[in-house]
Amino acid sequence: MHLISPLLFCIYVKCIEKIPPIPKNNIILTCRKYHNITLSIYSGFSFLSILIITYNNGKFNSMNDLLCKPYEESYFTTFIFQLFLYSKYFEWGDTLYLHLGGKKISNLQYTHHMSTAFLTYIGSRNFINPCGGLPMTMNTLVHTPMYWYFAYPKGVLQPYKKLITQMQIVQHIMCLYCIIYLMINKNDTTCIQNTYSCEIALSLYTMYLFFFLSFYLFKY
Repeated sequence: MHLISPLLFCIYVKCIEKIPPIPKNNIILTCRKYHNITLSIYSGFSFLSILIITYNNGKFNSMNDLLCKPYEESYFTTFIFQLFLYSKYFEWGDTLYLHLGGKKISNLQYTHHMSTAFLTYIGSRNFINPCGGLPMTMNTLVHTPMYWYFAYPKGVLQPYKKLITQMQIVQHIMCLYCIIYLMINKNDTTCIQNTYSCEIALSLYTMYLFFFLSFYLFKY
């Protein structure tokens, strides 16, 4: 399922586009609000969990340990990483509520949600990539305030919406740096990653960075 998730997302979008937008519907607005609150709380929980797992595995000693030292795949570690993978499908709700709110599904929205489950799976299909904790930690760190802002766009985080986008851009730049580091050291037998995970991640994170930079320059 994860390998064909981009195709499933395309079919999903085609289906929801047949639903007439109802931007003022109170039930939809309430569901969207709690969808965002749920993802914000989940992201905060996941961020702390992955941080603790990474620390307990002694991966903060050096950059090489952070990206190359394997995770001990305990029940809790596997559960948190799998939960992160399936959260990418729950995030498809963003696209549904965007359409129901009468807003256009942008290229950034479309390509990002279409590919994240696929990317996450590629990095954990045989074993958890040693570098996997870094993008997951950064992603959940950004998503915690981002989804809370989506739930309360005129709330306490409203003045920081530009900063949230800047954090997303920094996230992608750092992930690209780490991917390049891994590719330079690909012949290191102590730094094994899932097959093609670096090549696929390099392509997708480059695309993400392009779309987020384009969005940022256009909006700000």
